[in-house]
Amino acid sequence: MIKEQQIVEQQLTRIIDIFHSTEGNIRPHFMLTGPSGCGKSHVVKNLALRAQLNYIEVNAAQLTKEGTAGNSLSKALAPLAEAGGRMTLCFVDEFDKLFVSGNNNSQLAHETTNGVQNEFLRVLESDTASVFGDYGKYNEVGVSNVLFVFAGAFNNEKNMDLDKLRTIGIKTEFLGRVSLIYNLEKLSLDSMYQALIHSPLLKSYAQLFPDVNVKEAIKVIMVAVTDMHENNSLGIRLINTLLNQYYINDGKLDHNEVRKTTFQKSLSFKPDTVGHIE
Repeated sequence: MIKEQQIVEQQLTRIIDIFHSTEGNIRPHFMLTGPSGCGKSHVVKNLALRAQLNYIEVNAAQLTKEGTAGNSLSKALAPLAEAGGRMTLCFVDEFDKLFVSGNNNSQLAHETTNGVQNEFLRVLESDTASVFGDYGKYNEVGVSNVLFVFAGAFNNEKNMDLDKLRTIGIKTEFLGRVSLIYNLEKLSLDSMYQALIHSPLLKSYAQLFPDVNVKEAIKVIMVAVTDMHENNSLGIRLINTLLNQYYINDGKLDHNEVRKTTFQKSLSFKPDTVGHIE
C-alpha cells in the first residue's frame, strides 16, 4: 500500500478494531473523503478483509428515494439479507453525488437527495432495516452489527469538516450519527511511481511482451504521469490507462500533452503465454 493510503489506514484500523472487538456494540460510522482514484474503497476493503468482516458496497449516486423508480436504498442493502448475521462493513461510495447534484438540479433532485438521506438516517438509528427481497417482498434484516462508511470526493475539497459537510446539505442529525471524518490526499508523483512499478498489470504485460524493455516502459509512462499530474482526475487508475495504451498501441501514448514515443519496430508477444500469466 502506498504512503497516502498507509497514513489513513493506520487511522482507520483503530475504528475497525473497536467495532470488531465489541462485536458491533460500538459502531463509529465515519466519512472518508479524497479525490477520485486515491484508493478510498481499496483501503476500506483491505481493512474489512484483515478483520474478516463481511463487505458490501453501495453506489449512492444511483440511489433514488423509496417509492421512486430506480435503485432505492432498500434494494441496495438487499445483500445484508445474505450476510447471515455476520458483522458487516458497508461502503457507501459516491455519497457526495447526492448533494453536489441535488444542490444544482431541479426540485425533484433536491427532494430525492433529502429522501435518500432520511432513509440512511433511519437505518443508522435503527437495529433493523427493510430490504427488498424475492417476489417484491420486503424483509427486515438486522443492521445493529453493520458499520457504515460514507465516501466521496466532495469536489476535491481539502480538509473536509463538519461545517463544510453541513453547508453542502448534509443534515445535522445525520452528522450527529456520522461525525468522524478522514481525508485521503491526492497521490504524489512518488506514490504514482510506486504504484506503477508494483502494478500487477505491468507484470502481466511484461510476461506477454518479453522483448519490451520494462524500464523504458516505466520511464515513458512516468513522463506522461508527470505531465498529467496536476489535472489528473483518474488518480491511480491513470496507471492502468497508460499501461494499456503503451502496450496495445506499440509503445505510443496517445495524449496531447504527452511526448510521443515509439519503438523502432512493433511489439511482439508470445501467444502461448496468454491465459498463463501468474
